[in-house]
Amino acid sequence: VFTFSFGLIETKTILLFFMLFTSFFASAQNGDRKAQMKDKLKAQKVAFITTELELTEAESQKFWPVFNSYRDEIDELRAAVDKKPNKDMTDKEAEDMMYAMLDAKSKEIDIQKKYIQKLKSAIPPRKIAQLFRLEKDFKEKVISNMKERRMGRKGGM
Repeated sequence: VFTFSFGLIETKTILLFFMLFTSFFASAQNGDRKAQMKDKLKAQKVAFITTELELTEAESQKFWPVFNSYRDEIDELRAAVDKKPNKDMTDKEAEDMMYAMLDAKSKEIDIQKKYIQKLKSAIPPRKIAQLFRLEKDFKEKVISNMKERRMGRKGGM
């Protein structure tokens, strides 16, 4: 008789990865590849942050609604100033764009400060301090994986 004993962290990790694959295959029927990738990345980010912060079930239930609200505000802010400089823009347009980008960065810091206070009701400050770094780490991993895939495709041709 085989007996498996998983600790809380391993059980959570297994459960999160199961949810990740379930959500990916469920969305695969959608047909919208971009939406599928977005959903897949979001699920991977949830698993990554939950695991790295070692969130308990109680913390997760409080944390994710607050964090999702935070991300929605940040994403909305970034979308509002998502302008790319181009060589045909006037100096006035370029200057306005630069100031708008700086204003957005300032507003992003204000949003982060506001949500630090809200997140303290869900998780301890030491985990909040790790959170912003983990978001950056996750983004870097995604970019690195994308580069590796592109290099693999180019090398395989």
